[in-house]
Formats: sequence, structure tokens, C-alpha cells
Amino acid sequence: MARTIAQIKTELTEAFITDSTLQAKYGFSEGDKFDSRFSKVSIENLLLYIVATAIWTLEKLMDSHTAEVTEYIAAMKPHSLRWYVEKAKAFHYGESLIPGTDKYALADDDEGVVMPVTFAACTESNATLYLKVAKRGPEPLTDEEKSAFEAYMREIKDAGVRIDVTSQDGDYLRLDMTVFYNPLLITAEGESKADGSKVAELAIKNYIENLPFNGEFRKNEMVDALQNTPGIVMVELGNVYHGEISSSMKPVTAYCQPVSGYFKGDRAELNIQYVPYDN
Repeated sequence: MARTIAQIKTELTEAFITDSTLQAKYGFSEGDKFDSRFSKVSIENLLLYIVATAIWTLEKLMDSHTAEVTEYIAAMKPHSLRWYVEKAKAFHYGESLIPGTDKYALADDDEGVVMPVTFAACTESNATLYLKVAKRGPEPLTDEEKSAFEAYMREIKDAGVRIDVTSQDGDYLRLDMTVFYNPLLITAEGESKADGSKVAELAIKNYIENLPFNGEFRKNEMVDALQNTPGIVMVELGNVYHGEISSSMKPVTAYCQPVSGYFKGDRAELNIQYVPYDN
């Protein structure tokens, strides 16, 4: 881990003040301190600061390089779930693999290369890998893209590994709640008096749409997001239901994980009762 510029400069000044040649040159006495002999704008002080900054920059670059190498090794490790995620994102639509390899002839950034998979998550259960993928948006792959993607995964997967691919529209949520609001900031209909936006609805949408891909929906986190919204004083959360099909949703106790890998605001049914907070 890189030292701070101050730490590096301190080591340099201590070496400077204790060097026998420099002691003879400058006439240092035993116990002298660098800061007591040189001002902040002295040539010696400025030069050592420049050297310390250069060393700090080099150490930061080394830290960054180490992190990149570590991340690359972890991602490229065969047979790991992360390896399958990275390979899923490397899928080229409409292009064949080089025979006998898991690579394409064209580089990812070559003109005309289509890489539809932006989001991917991989889990394992009962000797099967469950791979969830989606395009930017997120949105599901088209039927043609999914078919080509499944063929690609069959080519690159380890022998004997079963893979189940899911790429579908975002999951459904139904939320019942009471929102206690500050009447100075929010109307009885839940609209901001500043810009007319539906404050609670917007906060919920922002929460569910900014979850990491395949991240858990957590009731307590959503309540926190609401209660951190200006104008919302308190939230009493009632029933919460979740499902990949709107007609067969099930109750959520504390958290749930989307079958598709993500939620979308337009698939969240919100039943909100607004109550002015009077303390």
C-alpha cells in the first residue's frame, strides 16, 4: 500500500539530516531537525517534496497494477463462477469462436463487434450452474441472441457442466405502506411542493433500479432509502410481494432475490397511503 507524501518526505528529511557528508557540508549539529534548519520555501525542502511526490506516484501506480493483476487472475481462473460471468460478458453476437479455443478472432473493441451481454450473474446448485444475463437497460436478450449465447456457452464450458441460462424481463413487486410526510414539503397526494415529483414512488424506483445485478431486495434498506428522502418523516411498511409473474407473487419476509436478476420501476405496484406527520 502506498505511503503518503508526508510519510515519504519525513523519511527523506531524516536521511538528509543524518547523512555525514551533508552534515559536514551544512554544518548540522547533533539533534538538528530538518524543519528547524530549512524553511518551507527553501530549495532543499522543495526538492525533497518533489522527490517524495514522484515516489508516491510510483507507489500508487504499483498499487493500481497489483490490483489489476489480482482482479485479472481472479476473473480468468478456470472453473470459477466469476470466470463464467466474465466469459458471458465476452460473448460476441454473430461471430464464431476460433476453432478449438474459447476466443474470437476480432477484439472486443473492433468495429462492428456486438456484445449484447452487459449484466451477468452465476450461481451453483445441485451440480448445475444458473446463469442470469441481460442487456444494457437492463433488458432481456432477444430469442435469437439467447439462442446464440447458449450455443456459445456450450462451446466454452467445462466438460460435464450443466448450465441453465435465464434472460427475461425484470421481476414484479407489490408494496403496501403508509408514508408519514412533512406537510411543509409534500402534498396530501405525495407530491413534492418544490418540483411536483412523486417523492416516495421516485425513491422506491431509484432503490430497486440501482440494486446490483442479481442483488437482493431488502425491506429494511428500502425503508431507509425512503426515510432519507427529504419530506418523508417515517414509513410503516405493510405487505410486500414478489414474483417473476404478476399473477403468482409470493410474500417477502425480509428480503428476496430477483429471478431475472433485476427489478424495474414500471413493474412495481405501489399502494401508498399518505399521512401528514404531526408531532
